[in-house]
Amino acid sequence: MTDLVGQTLGQYQVTAQIGKGGMSTVYQATQTSMKRSVAIKVLPRTLTHEDKFLERFYREVEIVSSLQHPHILPVYDFGEYDGMPYIVMAYMSSGTLSDLISQGAIPPDETLRLVRQMADALDYAHRKGVIHRDFKPGNVLLDEQNNTYLTDFGLAKLSESSGQLTGTGILGTPFYMAPEQAEPGALTPSADVYALGITLFQMLTGNVPFEAATPLGVLMAHMNQPVPDIRKLKPDLPEDIQDVVDRAMAKSPQTRYASPGALATSLGYALAENKDIRRTTQTNPTETTQALLMTNTLGQVIFVDQPCLRLLKRHHNEARNIIGKPLHEVLGLDRTVTDQFIQQVGKRGRVEQQQIDIKDAFGKPVSVMWSATATQDDKNAFVGADISLKPIQDVIVNTDDFQTMDRRVDTTDESYLQNYFIKQMLSLRDAMIQFGGKRLGTNLDKIINDTAQRNVWPVSMSDGKINIDLRSNDADIYRALLSKGIAYGVSLVGKKIIMSKMQAVDKQLDPRILQVVSELKIYDLFNVL
Repeated sequence: MTDLVGQTLGQYQVTAQIGKGGMSTVYQATQTSMKRSVAIKVLPRTLTHEDKFLERFYREVEIVSSLQHPHILPVYDFGEYDGMPYIVMAYMSSGTLSDLISQGAIPPDETLRLVRQMADALDYAHRKGVIHRDFKPGNVLLDEQNNTYLTDFGLAKLSESSGQLTGTGILGTPFYMAPEQAEPGALTPSADVYALGITLFQMLTGNVPFEAATPLGVLMAHMNQPVPDIRKLKPDLPEDIQDVVDRAMAKSPQTRYASPGALATSLGYALAENKDIRRTTQTNPTETTQALLMTNTLGQVIFVDQPCLRLLKRHHNEARNIIGKPLHEVLGLDRTVTDQFIQQVGKRGRVEQQQIDIKDAFGKPVSVMWSATATQDDKNAFVGADISLKPIQDVIVNTDDFQTMDRRVDTTDESYLQNYFIKQMLSLRDAMIQFGGKRLGTNLDKIINDTAQRNVWPVSMSDGKINIDLRSNDADIYRALLSKGIAYGVSLVGKKIIMSKMQAVDKQLDPRILQVVSELKIYDLFNVL
């Protein structure tokens, strides 16, 4: 391939070659019209000898460039120069996930953070009908804060199309290829789940699970050899990690996790159980647990969890006084600050950690790192924000000043909570379909699933079916998901309709169930939305 350093491709001045592989060469360039650095991936002329290659290239790149997600590398432009197709992308200066792994195994907590980001991006692409087909650490770029950006969807195959970008029978990288990729037939998103499982193994250990002298040998290992015992390489990892890896790398696609997000959820639970993470009670003298609150699109608070109440030094029964208030009042901030923050979340989909001083109930400043993730519907419209608050220093809790109710419920009460949650959520879904059509019910499924996945809660909804596999009897999970669903329903069909449906369900429930949920303030919280 011709060296393009010093050449001009349209409005792009090529300044340096930053990568080269069998399929392409990557250059750094300056976009003169905007004075910004970009990366340009140039494909060799030899590929254009194939009939209709450019037609397929442009069609597929157009679709990939439409993938707008916080953890998918933006595609700015594409074209052809001297018979060579090229793609213009955002430039990332911190290398790839592969570079990070080469420095050694990544700590489990950081691995979980990165896997969640990558899984969210893959789930989004799959919903758009795009399978990556060549997911691997080398195709994951990092920014200065080590956030991930998936790239190189050039080998992606649209699930509704049989066209292949290169025209070859097998596409992918052997170390990360699912067994079915070595065989004829259409691929499913499960191939990306497998590759994410391989990447997870490598992140935690620094090694890929299967190695051989030849690419064919690696493919045969994927097809025939059992998944290695990850704890032989990293004995300090929890036992449950092996279960996660085994399922992610199952030989049969039907046996794997249903989605990358489901893999990330299971990983979160495996790591959390190893550390024996539980929500602390008021008897704990310090509070360093990350707090969670949720808002609607207007920045009004719709949910606060127990750690958030403790962080703000609020009584448990003050939660219902917080619900519905503007975010700036709850956190003691200038309204301009919170309005800008919510706007950023709605525009970007995610705001990474920023330091800020909030105020507790006594007006005392508390330094925290706050970050947020947007909840979006099927058209990527902003419907609310999940905001995390992490104290920079230990927060001293004086139980004489305030008290929260973090009561653990017994097995019977847990079944009552699940019963209540399922009936109310299905009633909410039916109301939204009745007054807004089936799409609103599907959107509610998506909102609940997205919220549960990013908070590592094993709750899912699909076409009126709710699956719950809680290993914790923390009622905050039910509060949060119902609050998110109700806030969405109220914004679309009105409070009167939603509350009348909820009250109708209450009249049909056993009084014992209502007593339990009343004690936990679930019903009271919903009434003030």
